[in-house]
Amino acid sequence: MEKNNLNTYQAAVYLRLSREDGDAGEGTKLVSNSISNQKALIMDFLKSHAEIEIHSVYADDGYSGVSFERPNFQRMLEDIRKGIVNCVIVKDLSRFGRNYIEAGRYIEKIFPMLGVRFIAITDNYDSLEARGGYGGDMVVPFKNLINDAYCRDISIKIRSHLEMKRKKGEYIGAFAVYGYRKDERDKNQLVIDEYAAGVVRDVFAMKLCGLSQQAIADKLNADGILSPMEYKKSIGINLETSFKKSAQAKWCYNSVTRILKNEIYTGILAQGKQTTPNYKVKTRVMKPEEEWVKVENTHEPIIPAKDFTLVQELLKQDTRISPERDALYPLAGMLYCGDCKEPMVRKTIPANGRKYVYYVCSGNKKDKSSCSPHRIPEAELSATVLCLVQMHIEKALTLEKAMEAVEKAPRLKADVAKFDMRIRRKKEELEKAEKRKMNLYEDLKDGIISKKEYLQLKAEYDRRIGEAEELLCSYEKEASLILESKSSLHEWVRAFKEYRNIQTLDRNAAVVMIKKVFVYSADRIEIIYNFSDEFARCMEYTAAYGEAPEGKEAV
Repeated sequence: MEKNNLNTYQAAVYLRLSREDGDAGEGTKLVSNSISNQKALIMDFLKSHAEIEIHSVYADDGYSGVSFERPNFQRMLEDIRKGIVNCVIVKDLSRFGRNYIEAGRYIEKIFPMLGVRFIAITDNYDSLEARGGYGGDMVVPFKNLINDAYCRDISIKIRSHLEMKRKKGEYIGAFAVYGYRKDERDKNQLVIDEYAAGVVRDVFAMKLCGLSQQAIADKLNADGILSPMEYKKSIGINLETSFKKSAQAKWCYNSVTRILKNEIYTGILAQGKQTTPNYKVKTRVMKPEEEWVKVENTHEPIIPAKDFTLVQELLKQDTRISPERDALYPLAGMLYCGDCKEPMVRKTIPANGRKYVYYVCSGNKKDKSSCSPHRIPEAELSATVLCLVQMHIEKALTLEKAMEAVEKAPRLKADVAKFDMRIRRKKEELEKAEKRKMNLYEDLKDGIISKKEYLQLKAEYDRRIGEAEELLCSYEKEASLILESKSSLHEWVRAFKEYRNIQTLDRNAAVVMIKKVFVYSADRIEIIYNFSDEFARCMEYTAAYGEAPEGKEAV
């Protein structure tokens, strides 16, 4: 394009800075100092180019040069396509972009095709003066390649730095999750926001009491509790998210579910769930869970781990709620047919002006030949389960007393010391045998023993090492039984002691104590309790060191 007269060119002044570099400047508008410097340099350049008139200034402050999907860059392209801009001026090629291929495509193909003059001031490049066009000046593509490589290097360093912070348990999110806030003294540390944390505790408590996620959301909205997004706005955090569906975000099924499934409330920080394929592709993809970075005890928990685990079990269960109820039936999602292991379903049968409620096998309902109905009245089932639960609680309390008596027994203290000594001596024996086995090869090389003797001795030491490892494992298991039984006793017994005087089985009691209920017939019901492994371990413990509670559990 030739210059025919003054002001031939209507120029777009383009300014860009990555978010890692910016700071505030230029009056009341939040523009980085570097943006201001770029603009000042370009204005000084234009003093000696009277043929260029500024049409508009386009600035992308806080945008990476890898992608050209920047708002003001795209606005500039629209003005170029409309024909109202025919010159683009930048401070240097890196401000235009750091993607070698894309930058070259614009400078070499798109701009010449649209009749646009391109100027990069500090790189001394002007497409009007370049001989042979863009390809004739090898400095420009070389600098674009360097800018691209620089961006790749920065991306690798940032990724590595963030991964290190994740592994150290430092929070690197832009905003703290609902229930927490960032520590004012350390932005990588989460501290509890007491108001929001109280709402989180209420959400978990309502779920444990049997309310569905939608019922919880409806109650929170009715009570005037602000949703997580609206609460953040109320404390001065301007957060935009794709989850918002209306002018004012309300609590909904999904927002409650996100809270109930987030293990951050137990003190566990799970980060690195998403990534981008590389520094040029900004589309985020989910990583497999085994690749997430999880660190425990990074911050104070809001929800006890056992309550969180119970809620996760509840979320897995089929817990559909009757339209006339807000909460679940006490045993919803826990009842199974004892024979085919299919879930039991609740049926209401009207007769003679009354309603009779039964539970029946869903397998039989689907296919009559697959299983029998296993029909049992709800009242009879509830009474039987309550009776069995009461018996189990009494057995747990009796076991607690037996454990306390055993812990005071002299024999227990003697056995603890005995196993400690056995483990120590067996480790010494194992270490000695492994050392001698290693020295055999040196003896063979030095001619002290023959190859036949070497193989015989090696086989003998392998046998000794194998026996020692087996015994060591046995001793450590015995010692572990003592220590684990003592440490785990109070945690699970406390859950049952809370309901020692239970007279009615409600949803909260059911989820705390019961994992599954198998119905074989009206006369045979089996309950699988929570903490069954801990119960069995304590039974083994008391059987070894004292008297276990008598009597077989009724089913």
